[in-house]
Amino acid sequence: MRFDSRITAIRKDIASDYFKGLIKRKKFVEGVKHTVISNYSPLHSSKSSTISSQLLFGEQVYVFDQSNGWSWVQGMRDGYVGYTPSKNLKKQRIKSSHKVSSLRTFVYSSSNIKSDVITYLSLNSLVLISDRRNNFVKIKNLGWCFKNDFEKISKSNFNIVELSKKYLGTPYLWGGRDSMGIDCSGLVLNIMQMNCINFPRDTDLQESFVTKSIKYEKNLRAGDLVFWKGHVAMMVDKKNIIHANAFHMITNIEPLQTVKKRILKENGKVVKYGRIQF
Repeated sequence: MRFDSRITAIRKDIASDYFKGLIKRKKFVEGVKHTVISNYSPLHSSKSSTISSQLLFGEQVYVFDQSNGWSWVQGMRDGYVGYTPSKNLKKQRIKSSHKVSSLRTFVYSSSNIKSDVITYLSLNSLVLISDRRNNFVKIKNLGWCFKNDFEKISKSNFNIVELSKKYLGTPYLWGGRDSMGIDCSGLVLNIMQMNCINFPRDTDLQESFVTKSIKYEKNLRAGDLVFWKGHVAMMVDKKNIIHANAFHMITNIEPLQTVKKRILKENGKVVKYGRIQF
Protein backbone atom coordinates (compact mmCIF):
# COMPACT_ATOMS: atom_id res chain seq x y z
CA MET A 1 0.00 0.00 0.00
CA ARG A 2 1.37 3.42 -1.00
CA PHE A 3 0.70 6.59 0.93
CA ASP A 4 1.05 10.22 -0.11
CA SER A 5 3.66 11.62 2.28
CA ARG A 6 2.16 15.11 1.99
CA ILE A 7 -1.03 14.07 3.77
CA THR A 8 -0.13 10.91 5.69
CA ALA A 9 1.83 11.09 8.95
CA ILE A 10 4.17 8.18 8.22
CA ARG A 11 7.97 8.38 8.49
CA LYS A 12 10.59 5.67 8.21
CA ASP A 13 10.75 5.38 11.99
CA ILE A 14 7.36 6.48 13.35
CA ALA A 15 3.77 6.94 12.26
CA SER A 16 0.50 8.29 13.56
CA ASP A 17 -1.38 5.74 15.63
CA TYR A 18 -4.19 6.21 13.12
CA PHE A 19 -2.35 3.70 10.94
CA LYS A 20 -2.23 0.88 13.46
CA GLY A 21 -3.24 -2.29 11.70
CA LEU A 22 -2.56 -0.82 8.26
CA ILE A 23 1.24 -0.79 8.31
CA LYS A 24 3.92 -2.76 10.16
CA ARG A 25 7.37 -2.23 11.65
CA LYS A 26 6.65 1.28 12.88
CA LYS A 27 6.53 2.96 16.26
CA PHE A 28 3.05 4.40 16.52
CA VAL A 29 2.64 7.80 18.15
CA GLU A 30 -0.49 9.58 19.29
CA GLY A 31 -0.47 13.16 18.03
CA VAL A 32 -0.57 15.89 20.66
CA LYS A 33 -2.62 18.97 19.80
CA HIS A 34 -0.73 22.24 19.56
CA THR A 35 -1.76 25.69 18.35
CA VAL A 36 0.17 28.02 16.05
CA ILE A 37 1.10 31.14 18.05
CA SER A 38 3.09 33.04 15.40
CA ASN A 39 1.41 34.98 12.59
CA TYR A 40 2.48 32.11 10.35
CA SER A 41 4.79 29.14 10.60
CA PRO A 42 6.61 27.61 7.60
CA LEU A 43 6.02 23.96 6.85
CA HIS A 44 8.75 21.85 5.21
CA SER A 45 8.63 18.32 3.84
CA SER A 46 12.04 17.75 5.47
CA LYS A 47 14.17 19.84 7.79
CA SER A 48 16.51 20.76 4.93
CA SER A 49 13.91 21.34 2.20
CA THR A 50 12.43 24.59 0.95
CA ILE A 51 9.03 25.68 2.17
CA SER A 52 6.08 23.46 1.20
CA SER A 53 3.30 25.40 2.90
CA GLN A 54 2.52 27.65 5.83
CA LEU A 55 0.42 27.30 8.95
CA LEU A 56 -1.58 30.36 9.99
CA PHE A 57 -2.09 31.82 13.45
CA GLY A 58 -4.60 29.89 15.52
CA GLU A 59 -4.54 26.75 13.41
CA GLN A 60 -4.13 23.51 15.29
CA VAL A 61 -1.79 20.66 14.47
CA TYR A 62 -1.05 17.19 15.74
CA VAL A 63 2.57 16.99 16.89
CA PHE A 64 4.09 13.52 16.55
CA ASP A 65 7.74 14.29 17.22
CA GLN A 66 9.88 17.18 18.49
CA SER A 67 13.67 17.39 18.27
CA ASN A 68 16.36 20.01 17.74
CA GLY A 69 13.89 22.86 17.47
CA TRP A 70 11.64 21.16 14.94
CA SER A 71 8.20 19.60 15.26
CA TRP A 72 6.87 16.98 12.86
CA VAL A 73 3.19 17.79 12.52
CA GLN A 74 -0.02 17.32 10.60
CA GLY A 75 -2.33 20.29 10.14
CA MET A 76 -5.85 19.67 11.39
CA ARG A 77 -7.50 21.86 8.74
CA ASP A 78 -5.93 20.62 5.50
CA GLY A 79 -4.16 17.45 6.71
CA TYR A 80 -0.79 18.62 5.40
CA VAL A 81 2.27 16.98 6.98
CA GLY A 82 5.70 18.46 7.55
CA TYR A 83 8.29 20.03 9.82
CA THR A 84 7.75 23.42 11.43
CA PRO A 85 9.77 25.35 14.05
CA SER A 86 8.69 24.25 17.53
CA LYS A 87 8.94 27.82 18.82
CA ASN A 88 5.89 28.73 16.73
CA LEU A 89 3.68 26.18 18.50
CA LYS A 90 2.20 25.93 21.96
CA LYS A 91 0.56 23.00 23.67
CA GLN A 92 -2.76 24.66 24.30
CA ARG A 93 -6.29 24.10 23.15
CA ILE A 94 -8.09 27.25 22.15
CA LYS A 95 -11.56 27.11 20.69
CA SER A 96 -11.48 29.87 18.10
CA SER A 97 -14.49 32.16 17.96
CA HIS A 98 -13.62 34.25 14.90
CA LYS A 99 -11.49 34.34 11.76
CA VAL A 100 -9.68 37.21 10.06
CA SER A 101 -11.76 38.44 7.12
CA SER A 102 -9.59 41.34 5.94
CA LEU A 103 -6.41 40.71 3.99
CA ARG A 104 -4.34 41.73 7.01
CA THR A 105 -4.96 43.21 10.44
CA PHE A 106 -2.45 44.82 12.78
CA VAL A 107 -2.22 43.63 16.37
CA TYR A 108 -1.74 46.48 18.84
CA SER A 109 -0.45 46.41 22.41
CA SER A 110 -3.57 48.26 23.58
CA SER A 111 -6.94 49.41 22.24
CA ASN A 112 -5.40 52.56 20.80
CA ILE A 113 -4.29 53.17 17.22
CA LYS A 114 -1.22 54.99 18.55
CA SER A 115 -0.03 52.03 20.62
CA ASP A 116 2.79 49.76 19.50
CA VAL A 117 2.12 47.24 16.74
CA ILE A 118 3.03 43.76 18.01
CA THR A 119 2.52 41.81 14.81
CA TYR A 120 -0.11 41.25 12.12
CA LEU A 121 -2.57 38.49 11.28
CA SER A 122 -3.60 37.38 7.80
CA LEU A 123 -6.87 36.46 6.16
CA ASN A 124 -8.13 33.05 7.34
CA SER A 125 -6.22 33.13 10.64
CA LEU A 126 -8.19 31.82 13.61
CA VAL A 127 -8.63 33.71 16.89
CA LEU A 128 -10.45 33.71 20.20
CA ILE A 129 -11.89 37.12 21.00
CA SER A 130 -11.85 37.59 24.78
CA ASP A 131 -12.78 41.25 25.20
CA ARG A 132 -14.13 44.29 23.37
CA ARG A 133 -13.35 47.95 23.82
CA ASN A 134 -14.61 50.75 21.55
CA ASN A 135 -13.60 49.77 17.99
CA PHE A 136 -11.16 47.09 19.12
CA VAL A 137 -11.34 43.44 20.09
CA LYS A 138 -8.88 41.60 22.32
CA ILE A 139 -7.28 38.50 20.84
CA LYS A 140 -6.61 36.07 23.67
CA ASN A 141 -2.91 35.77 24.49
CA LEU A 142 -1.94 38.27 21.79
CA GLY A 143 -3.23 41.86 21.61
CA TRP A 144 -5.84 44.22 20.21
CA CYS A 145 -7.20 44.43 16.65
CA PHE A 146 -9.74 46.52 14.76
CA LYS A 147 -13.12 44.87 15.26
CA ASN A 148 -14.26 45.04 11.61
CA ASP A 149 -11.43 42.74 10.49
CA PHE A 150 -13.16 39.64 11.86
CA GLU A 151 -16.14 37.41 11.21
CA LYS A 152 -17.58 34.60 13.29
CA ILE A 153 -15.83 31.26 12.85
CA SER A 154 -19.08 29.68 11.62
CA LYS A 155 -19.71 32.11 8.75
CA SER A 156 -19.75 30.17 5.49
CA ASN A 157 -21.49 32.36 2.93
CA PHE A 158 -18.61 34.52 1.74
CA ASN A 159 -18.60 35.46 -1.94
CA ILE A 160 -15.51 33.54 -3.01
CA VAL A 161 -14.73 35.83 -5.93
CA GLU A 162 -14.88 38.99 -3.84
CA LEU A 163 -12.87 37.28 -1.13
CA SER A 164 -10.17 36.24 -3.61
CA LYS A 165 -9.89 39.82 -4.87
CA LYS A 166 -8.55 40.84 -1.46
CA TYR A 167 -5.30 39.17 -2.54
CA LEU A 168 -4.87 41.33 -5.66
CA GLY A 169 -1.30 42.62 -5.76
CA THR A 170 -0.09 40.18 -3.11
CA PRO A 171 3.42 38.93 -3.99
CA TYR A 172 3.75 35.37 -5.23
CA LEU A 173 5.51 33.01 -2.83
CA TRP A 174 5.93 29.29 -3.43
CA GLY A 175 4.21 27.51 -0.54
CA GLY A 176 2.70 30.74 0.77
CA ARG A 177 -0.66 31.15 2.51
CA ASP A 178 0.15 34.35 4.40
CA SER A 179 -0.99 37.79 3.20
CA MET A 180 2.63 38.80 2.59
CA GLY A 181 3.11 36.08 -0.02
CA ILE A 182 0.87 33.38 -1.47
CA ASP A 183 0.85 30.71 -4.18
CA CYS A 184 -1.94 29.59 -6.48
CA SER A 185 -3.28 26.66 -4.46
CA GLY A 186 -2.71 28.48 -1.17
CA LEU A 187 -5.04 31.24 -2.34
CA VAL A 188 -7.77 28.78 -3.30
CA LEU A 189 -7.27 26.82 -0.07
CA ASN A 190 -7.69 29.92 2.09
CA ILE A 191 -10.82 31.03 0.25
CA MET A 192 -12.47 27.63 0.60
CA GLN A 193 -11.52 27.34 4.27
CA MET A 194 -13.10 30.74 4.90
CA ASN A 195 -16.35 29.13 3.74
CA CYS A 196 -15.81 26.22 6.15
CA ILE A 197 -14.88 23.73 3.43
CA ASN A 198 -12.23 21.14 4.34
CA PHE A 199 -10.16 21.67 1.22
CA PRO A 200 -6.79 20.06 0.34
CA ARG A 201 -3.55 22.03 -0.01
CA ASP A 202 -1.90 21.23 -3.35
CA THR A 203 -3.20 21.72 -6.88
CA ASP A 204 -3.36 18.03 -7.82
CA LEU A 205 -5.17 17.19 -4.58
CA GLN A 206 -7.60 20.05 -5.17
CA GLU A 207 -8.29 18.85 -8.70
CA SER A 208 -9.21 15.40 -7.37
CA PHE A 209 -11.32 16.90 -4.57
CA VAL A 210 -13.45 18.97 -6.97
CA THR A 211 -15.68 16.24 -8.37
CA LYS A 212 -18.05 18.36 -10.48
CA SER A 213 -16.44 18.95 -13.86
CA ILE A 214 -17.56 21.56 -16.37
CA LYS A 215 -17.24 20.03 -19.80
CA TYR A 216 -17.39 23.15 -21.93
CA GLU A 217 -15.52 26.38 -21.37
CA LYS A 218 -18.55 28.37 -22.50
CA ASN A 219 -20.41 27.14 -19.40
CA LEU A 220 -17.89 28.54 -16.95
CA ARG A 221 -19.07 31.09 -14.39
CA ALA A 222 -17.63 33.16 -11.57
CA GLY A 223 -16.17 30.98 -8.82
CA ASP A 224 -15.34 28.00 -11.04
CA LEU A 225 -11.80 26.63 -10.86
CA VAL A 226 -9.43 26.08 -13.77
CA PHE A 227 -6.74 23.45 -13.36
CA TRP A 228 -3.52 22.94 -15.27
CA LYS A 229 -0.74 20.57 -14.31
CA GLY A 230 0.74 22.35 -11.30
CA HIS A 231 -1.49 25.43 -11.40
CA VAL A 232 -4.99 26.55 -10.44
CA ALA A 233 -6.99 29.72 -11.02
CA MET A 234 -10.50 30.95 -10.26
CA MET A 235 -12.95 32.50 -12.70
CA VAL A 236 -14.04 36.01 -11.70
CA ASP A 237 -16.57 36.14 -14.55
CA LYS A 238 -17.11 34.19 -17.77
CA LYS A 239 -13.84 35.34 -19.38
CA ASN A 240 -11.30 36.34 -16.72
CA ILE A 241 -9.42 34.54 -13.96
CA ILE A 242 -7.71 35.52 -10.74
CA HIS A 243 -4.58 33.63 -9.72
CA ALA A 244 -1.34 33.90 -7.79
CA ASN A 245 1.28 33.28 -10.42
CA ALA A 246 5.02 33.22 -10.95
CA PHE A 247 4.79 34.95 -14.34
CA HIS A 248 3.76 38.31 -12.89
CA MET A 249 4.96 37.34 -9.38
CA ILE A 250 1.73 38.69 -7.90
CA THR A 251 -1.94 37.82 -7.66
CA ASN A 252 -3.71 39.40 -10.63
CA ILE A 253 -6.70 39.19 -12.94
CA GLU A 254 -6.25 38.47 -16.63
CA PRO A 255 -8.17 36.86 -19.52
CA LEU A 256 -8.38 33.07 -19.40
CA GLN A 257 -7.44 32.84 -23.07
CA THR A 258 -4.24 34.83 -22.48
CA VAL A 259 -3.18 32.52 -19.66
CA LYS A 260 -4.06 29.36 -21.60
CA LYS A 261 -1.76 30.41 -24.44
CA ARG A 262 1.07 31.29 -22.08
CA ILE A 263 0.84 28.13 -19.94
CA LEU A 264 0.48 25.83 -22.95
CA LYS A 265 4.18 26.14 -23.68
CA GLU A 266 5.32 24.79 -20.28
CA ASN A 267 2.42 23.08 -18.52
CA GLY A 268 0.21 22.04 -21.39
CA LYS A 269 -3.55 22.37 -21.79
CA VAL A 270 -6.18 22.87 -19.13
CA VAL A 271 -6.79 19.50 -17.47
CA LYS A 272 -10.05 20.35 -15.72
CA TYR A 273 -12.73 22.94 -15.23
CA GLY A 274 -14.34 22.38 -11.85
CA ARG A 275 -17.17 23.75 -9.74
CA ILE A 276 -17.41 23.68 -5.95
CA GLN A 277 -20.70 22.48 -4.54
CA PHE A 278 -21.67 24.78 -1.65
